[in-house]
Amino acid sequence: MRTVSPREWAAQKQLQYLKDPLHIADYVKKTLAKGDFEEAALITRKASKDTKVVVSWNHLIDYHLRHDRLHAAIKLYNEMKKRAQLPNAQTFTIIFRGCTISSHPKLAVSEAVRIYHSLLANDRIKPNTIHMNAVLQVCAKAEDLDSLFSIVQTANDGLRAPNNLTYTTIINALRSKVDKRQHGSTAEIDTTEIDNEKRQAIQRAKSLWETVISKWKEGSIIIDEELVCAMGRTLLMGTYHDADSVEALLEQTMMIPRDDKLAISNTSTKAEGVEGASADMKPTTSPDTTRIKAPGAPAVKYALPGNNSLSMILSALEKTGKTTKSQRYWDIFTKQHGVIPDANNWHQLLTALRRGKNSAKTVSNLRDMPAELMVPKNFRTAMSTCLRDNLNRSAFTHATEVLEIMLAKLKNPDLITLRTYLRVAYANKRYFIEQSKRDYEAAMMAWGKQLTTALANLWKPYMIIAKQCENEGPESNYKREFVALARKMIAACDRVIFGKMVPPEIEAQIKPRRNSLNKVVVRHFEQMAEIDPNFRKDEDAREEREDEDGFDDFAGRFRQQKDKAEKRPATASWQ
Repeated sequence: MRTVSPREWAAQKQLQYLKDPLHIADYVKKTLAKGDFEEAALITRKASKDTKVVVSWNHLIDYHLRHDRLHAAIKLYNEMKKRAQLPNAQTFTIIFRGCTISSHPKLAVSEAVRIYHSLLANDRIKPNTIHMNAVLQVCAKAEDLDSLFSIVQTANDGLRAPNNLTYTTIINALRSKVDKRQHGSTAEIDTTEIDNEKRQAIQRAKSLWETVISKWKEGSIIIDEELVCAMGRTLLMGTYHDADSVEALLEQTMMIPRDDKLAISNTSTKAEGVEGASADMKPTTSPDTTRIKAPGAPAVKYALPGNNSLSMILSALEKTGKTTKSQRYWDIFTKQHGVIPDANNWHQLLTALRRGKNSAKTVSNLRDMPAELMVPKNFRTAMSTCLRDNLNRSAFTHATEVLEIMLAKLKNPDLITLRTYLRVAYANKRYFIEQSKRDYEAAMMAWGKQLTTALANLWKPYMIIAKQCENEGPESNYKREFVALARKMIAACDRVIFGKMVPPEIEAQIKPRRNSLNKVVVRHFEQMAEIDPNFRKDEDAREEREDEDGFDDFAGRFRQQKDKAEKRPATASWQ
C-alpha cells in the first residue's frame, strides 16, 4: 500500500470541504496568491479525478504565464487534456495573452500559432476574435509578419470578424518592424533599404485603412483613438506628403477641421464631411460619395480626441513645418474637447515651437505648463528655441524668462539649459551688428551689457550647483557638465574684459567671479591629472568645446567699423 505524504493527506482532507468546482477554483486562486503553487496544483490534480475543474487548471496555467514560465504553462495545458479536463475558450485566451508577455517572443509565436491552428481544426471550440487578436499581438511583438498575416487570413465575417483592435495591431506591427530597424542598435544600416521598407509598410497600411473606413461607414467596426494613432504614426514615418495627411486623418475620423472653418453640425453634413476628408487623405478612396443610407442604418461614430492624438498632430506639424497651426490644434483639443495635456503633450508642443523658432509662444506656454509636469528636457527645448530664434531682437529676453521659470519651478537647475542660455547671449547679435555700422563703440558696449547680464543671471544657479557638486568626484558626468559651464562663463568674462565691452566699474565686479570660476576649473583638472596621468587639458577642452555662434567672426565685423568709429566721438553708454 502506497504511503500518503502529509501534503497529499492535507489536500485530500481539504477537498472534503470543497466539493463544488467553484469553491475549488476559489481555493486554488487564493493559494496561488500566497505563492504556494505546489499545493494549488495538488488540489487541482486530485479534484480532477472525479470533478470538472477547468477553471482551476486555468488559474494554474495563468500563474505560470504571469511568472514568464511558458514551457511550464504549455506542459500544464497538455496535462490538463490528458486528465480529461477539456479546455474552454478562457483557457486559450489565457494562453495567448500569456504568450504576448513572454520574454521569449519567438518561442511564444511558435506555441501560439500551433495551438491556434489546432483550435481551428477543433469541432468543439472555434477561435474567436479575442483569440485571433491575442495571437496577432504575439506575432507583432516578435516582429514575425509572415505568421501575423497567416493568422489574418483566418478572419471571417462571423466568429472571427476583425475589429478595431485587429487593425490597430496589424498597422502597429508594420510600423514597429521598420521603426526598430531604423532606430535599433544595428551598426550598419542600409538607408535605401529602410526607405523602401518604409514605403512598403505605409502602402500596406493605406490599403488596410481603405478596408477600415469601408467597414466603419457600414457600422461593422468602430474607430477609436488608438486605431487613428496607429495609422497616423505610420504616416509620420513617410514623406512630407504622408505627414501632411495626418491633418486629414483627424478631420476624417475625429471631425477636427484642417482649417479655421466651422465644424459640421448636422448628421447629413457629417456624412459628407467624412467623405470629403477621405478624399483629402490618400490612404482612403471612396468612389461612392453620393450613397444615401437607408433608414435605420448604423450611424458613424467618430473617435474621441485624446492625449495620444494631440501628440501625434503636433509631431506631424513639426515634421511638415506648419508649426503656426500648433496653437490652434492645442486649443481645439484642450478647450473644445476637454483633453487635459500630459507631460508628453507639453513637450511635443515645445518641440513644435522650436521647429518654428517661436520663442515668444514658447515662453507663454511654459508659463502655463503645470509645475509637476516640468522636467529638464522641457527647458532644454525651450532654450534651444531661443537659440534658433536668434535673429529676433527679443530672443535673449525670452531666454532670460525661460531661465527664470526654470529656477522657480525646478529644484535643481539644468546645466545644459544654463550653457545654452549663455550661447543665446552670444548668438542674439543681429541688432548689434547693424548698430556697429553706425556706432562701433555703442554696439560693443550694448553687446557687452547683454553678455554680462547673462553672466549675472547664471551666477545664482551656478552657486546652487556648486554646493551640490561638493561631494561629486571629478569623473562624474554631473561634475564634468558643471566644469564645462564654469569654463564657458570664464570665456565670456574674458571676452567682455579684454574686448573692453564693459565700463571699468562693471569689469571690477566681474573679475572676482572670474577668478572664483577659474579656481574650480583648475582644481578639476588637477584632480583629473591625479586620477589619469595621461589626462591633458586640451583633450578635455576638445570634448567640451561648443560653437559660440560666431563671436570671433562678429568681432571681426565690428573691427571693420573700428577705424570709422575712432574718427567719431564716443557715444557708448552702459545705462
